[in-house]
Amino acid sequence: MTYEWPLYFCLFLALWSAIVAGNFSAFSEFIMSALKKTQPAGGIEAMQHINREVIKTQFVAGILSIAVFSALFAVYSLFVFEGAALVTIILASSVYLVSVFLVTMLGNVPMNNALARLDHDSLDARLYWGKYTRSWTLLNHARSFGSVSTSGLYIIAAITLITSGQVHS
Repeated sequence: MTYEWPLYFCLFLALWSAIVAGNFSAFSEFIMSALKKTQPAGGIEAMQHINREVIKTQFVAGILSIAVFSALFAVYSLFVFEGAALVTIILASSVYLVSVFLVTMLGNVPMNNALARLDHDSLDARLYWGKYTRSWTLLNHARSFGSVSTSGLYIIAAITLITSGQVHS
């Protein structure tokens, strides 16, 4: 193969995944830490507002788009690439789909939905908040690690595509 777009697409997915990782990491490391230090009602209300706003952002569009593009690129790669390049692209897609997309959809989103249904001043909300902050942050750390890993794997895939002669830079 002599066209270059798969190389640039790997680098694009690597960069995009790294940006997502940075957002996840920032949220885990200092935003959730700050919210946990407020009175529960204040932290809960702030998180409810954050969750309502985040779904309207480019960040969420990015999370979902990477999942779609990674899956499609992996399927395409099955028919075009071979060896280490193919394995790395499939691995990058798999890591992202499991550790970011599925963790988000099966872990963080249901927790956010449960939090949204609570009155931030209620006893139920205060009781849920402790569990929420621990579990949500742990899942978010997994998403951070998955995004960073995906980024690294796409960089390795790009290098492997060049060194194996499957694309020319």
